[in-house]
Amino acid sequence: MKIQLALDLLDPHKALDVVREAGSHVEIIEVGTSLLKHSGIAIVKEIRAICPEKPIFLDMKIIDGPEREATLMAQCLPEYYSMLAVASDTAVRKVLAIASQNNAIVVFDLQSVSDPVLRACELKALGATHICVHKNADCGDDPQQAFSEFIEVHKACGLIMSLAGGISLDTLPAIKEQLQPEIAIVGGAILSATNRRNTALNFAAIANA
Repeated sequence: MKIQLALDLLDPHKALDVVREAGSHVEIIEVGTSLLKHSGIAIVKEIRAICPEKPIFLDMKIIDGPEREATLMAQCLPEYYSMLAVASDTAVRKVLAIASQNNAIVVFDLQSVSDPVLRACELKALGATHICVHKNADCGDDPQQAFSEFIEVHKACGLIMSLAGGISLDTLPAIKEQLQPEIAIVGGAILSATNRRNTALNFAAIANA
């Protein structure tokens, strides 16, 4: 299981400090949507300067303007970027085509999808390889419900899956045992830690145990 560090921040200086402290101890570094809006794709170059060996995920949440958005991604060449699963099939095909030309992976976020299992299977048929079950902890979602949805989607589509939303050192062992996601996305638990380096190391220890 890989740990993806989500830089869900507005302050780019703080984000880069987090990368310096914890970036080398996770597998993927994510530029959160708000940080991306605030700083633009230029922040990718700054993150790469600190952790040149780490893959970068841009949480673009593409839904329309597929050629324009995917072409923007081609300018900074992230290894991963996100698209909302509720986007039209036409938009999905266009983004996947451009991503493949740039050796990028599109991760489809199932947030707000009415039938996640059905949509995951449809996305697989369109050529998707990665999917994310995203439960925002701020929305009061029941963790057990999130677990159930993850299992149902995974059984149905067999895609590489990420799990996001309120993951902590306390919940990660159960997530690993019960769900076995390929990627666990961690934000606040590292961002708000007193010692971000040690916290990232602790997440890595659980993931690799």
